[in-house]
Amino acid sequence: MNELILNRRKKINYIVNDKLKNIVAYLIFSMVSTVILQVYVIYGLILMLFIYLSIKALARKRNRISITLALVFIIPAIGILINILYRAIDSYEFNIIGNKFTITLSCLGLINIYFFAQIIRKSQVGFPLKRQILYTFIYICLLSVLFFIPDGVVFEYKNGLQGIEGYNQKSLDPLDLGVPVWSTAFFLYGMVISQSLVILIITTGIKQYKEIGRSDIYGKKYIMTLSGMILMDLVIVGSFVFNWLNSEIGRKINLIINIGIVPAVILLYMGLKEEKEH
Repeated sequence: MNELILNRRKKINYIVNDKLKNIVAYLIFSMVSTVILQVYVIYGLILMLFIYLSIKALARKRNRISITLALVFIIPAIGILINILYRAIDSYEFNIIGNKFTITLSCLGLINIYFFAQIIRKSQVGFPLKRQILYTFIYICLLSVLFFIPDGVVFEYKNGLQGIEGYNQKSLDPLDLGVPVWSTAFFLYGMVISQSLVILIITTGIKQYKEIGRSDIYGKKYIMTLSGMILMDLVIVGSFVFNWLNSEIGRKINLIINIGIVPAVILLYMGLKEEKEH
């Protein structure tokens, strides 16, 4: 009789332990596939790539051209760092501000491509530093409007609720960090401001490409620059569109699009870097 009871206890313990192992394995897999993989691994690697290219840009000469090139990568890198931080801290107010800073800095980094092209085309005298600072200030002011659009960004949680209510009532699941949902006003304003700059850069680049010529080495560099910028812009457009649509499938598509930032920054660097003097 005692042996029968003992066997039953062993069987129950085995079943319980097996289920616990499955739960732990599921949690570990979920954690690796979401938080660690997306925020810390993918974004961490992209952050290191941006920092590396920034250092490479400044390593040869620390003049205005090199600094402008470095800013193409430094400014979005700060945005990625903020993205990692606000996801790690997971405070609702910080989530809202951090998400707005991330997309704002991503858009701001692109303006330095335009500056770089103008300096190369007109020289540092023809495109003075004061004008570069003025244009940067104006663009920052335009982008800062994103911070003041009412309910421009809210976070939605697995319980289906949005905003601070959803944050307060979310489950104790540490992986439920929520997803940003952008309003129509936020989406439209951000798209107009960011894509107006992109169109300006593309038209300027095409004009300079025609002036230089297809066979010239700098003509090929312009193609790489424009290709890299378009790839990077796809990441920005994807963020605006899919955070506005708030679709689970759309977010998965956007995650795949985000991988395009790696070849984008490499193409940008190869296209914008200064040629070695022989």
